[in-house]
Amino acid sequence: MELLTSNTLQGTWSTILLPLDKSENINWGGIESQLNAFAEAKVNGIYFNGTAGEFFSQTDEEFLRLATTVADFCHKRNIAFQIGATHPQATDTLKRIKETHHLSPGAFQVILPEWSPLNWEELRRFLERVIAAAHPIPIVIYNPPYAQKILQPEEWSEIATAFPALIGIKVAGGDATWHEAMHEAAEKLSVFVAGIRLASGIIKGCARGSYSNLACLSPKGAVQWGRRIFTDPDLALQQEDEITRVFERAIVPFREKFSNSALDKALAAAGGWAELSPSTRWPLASIPSSDIQNIATQFREGLPFLFEENNSVE
Repeated sequence: MELLTSNTLQGTWSTILLPLDKSENINWGGIESQLNAFAEAKVNGIYFNGTAGEFFSQTDEEFLRLATTVADFCHKRNIAFQIGATHPQATDTLKRIKETHHLSPGAFQVILPEWSPLNWEELRRFLERVIAAAHPIPIVIYNPPYAQKILQPEEWSEIATAFPALIGIKVAGGDATWHEAMHEAAEKLSVFVAGIRLASGIIKGCARGSYSNLACLSPKGAVQWGRRIFTDPDLALQQEDEITRVFERAIVPFREKFSNSALDKALAAAGGWAELSPSTRWPLASIPSSDIQNIATQFREGLPFLFEENNSVE
């Protein structure tokens, strides 16, 4: 796999969610179902083992099998992919990188250690070891919106200057002021924002793409909308407003009670594009299956352009 750069890392990326049976074992057929759907949708890339993939609940054996399955699929079809190497223990993050290095991902994606907000020296020490273990494969940092330390635009610029092997970041995004402040960092990094904010992030800001929560709902619809940003930006911005309103009605009421993993799985179950249930692994709570049909109805009635049968992704 060709290594990604800050220039080639762009577009709509989809994440593997962890499909579970009633005993909370991984349904490996559900992994294949997702991969085939992503290939059909022609996403710009596939990644796995972020929070949506419940990286914190996998055994070493499951992680290695998942990494090998995704890598083999993507290499055969020439689809860019990233390996999420994060582990609750920093030393095991290094282990995951070393054990999957031979799979040749386009990049490794990591989350900064969470047990204590890192100061600058600690952050440098962490990244130095991660980058050394991954070399020559580049690094992407995911800074979740609930992280203990939310890095600011000037900090991203400083980190990008200090660590050229860092090619991209996954962040929640922000308003026009945030995007303006991010321009210096965006000259060195590929900035990925939340999927539902991709149009304004690209058109009015400095975003290059998204590890898309919108693709959890509809990979094909998210890809088409991502392309519309460039062919019909006015319509894409109008549709972003519609997307935001429906997400607020259908998903926001669940945010206080459920994790992001549960929310993403509920979106995928509502989208109905792969073999997925809304179930999450213990101890996370799952959004009840009885709520999924209502969520699906709200999205299909409110955002029909994401579900049109004749969606073209050519």
